Amino acid sequence: MIPTLRAFARLVALLAITFVCWLAVLLGLLLTLPSHRARRRVQRAVFRFWSRAFCRVIGARISIRGEPPRPPCLVVSNHLSYVDVMVLASVLPARFVAKAEVRGWPVIGIVSRAVDTLFVDRAARRDALRVAHEMATGLRRGDAILLFPEGTSTAGHAVAPFKPPLLEPAALERLPVHYAACRYVTGPGQPPAHLRVCWWGDMPFGRHFWQMIAMPGFRAEIAFGPAPVSDTDRKALARRLHAAVCELFEPVVDHEPVSTGYE
Repeated sequence: MIPTLRAFARLVALLAITFVCWLAVLLGLLLTLPSHRARRRVQRAVFRFWSRAFCRVIGARISIRGEPPRPPCLVVSNHLSYVDVMVLASVLPARFVAKAEVRGWPVIGIVSRAVDTLFVDRAARRDALRVAHEMATGLRRGDAILLFPEGTSTAGHAVAPFKPPLLEPAALERLPVHYAACRYVTGPGQPPAHLRVCWWGDMPFGRHFWQMIAMPGFRAEIAFGPAPVSDTDRKALARRLHAAVCELFEPVVDHEPVSTGYE
């Protein structure tokens, strides 16, 4: 009974916070309409506030190793869950590159659209080129942009190979690319993080989200790399970044799971 009440209370709090932040973004956009730079400052501030509030409400305790880079910058990370976005945004004021489906997600989708997230249709090859162009424009304007080059989230047993297309702007301009690694840990007596925080395979979003916010909480660990990586070839850059993230990465689970636990 207590987990159900906890999940319900947290869901109500998240909806209330999201509504307030959505209004704040709309008001900010109206007040700063003539200035792109001012609009971006408002969006960053609101997104960071929402991310920190989201993490606090769901019981995510964040620990950081290394120094987050300062904008403008391009950052890559391994990908374990939709929670990655809020955890990373709470410490790094960045625009995110997300799959197109995120637009329609409850709560997360609303804020993602409001804070100028870059959505990419992974089924359309040309869409990656469009997003790469928008990323390059954003970097020139002073944005921090964060993407998950694995292309999908995993159970946290390993880092999947990085896909090169969205790294094209960095390769062409020989831009330094920063990197980070995420990991989640649940407390004693709680279900393992690879089943309750990591979101992978065919896990249904609604059920996973409800079970996650019903837990007392969990620890989110972020490690930032000591120095950025650069290369003029996008494939070589993807391989070098993958190797760098693997050095930082600590597995969430020590084997590849054969089941999501939702069958």
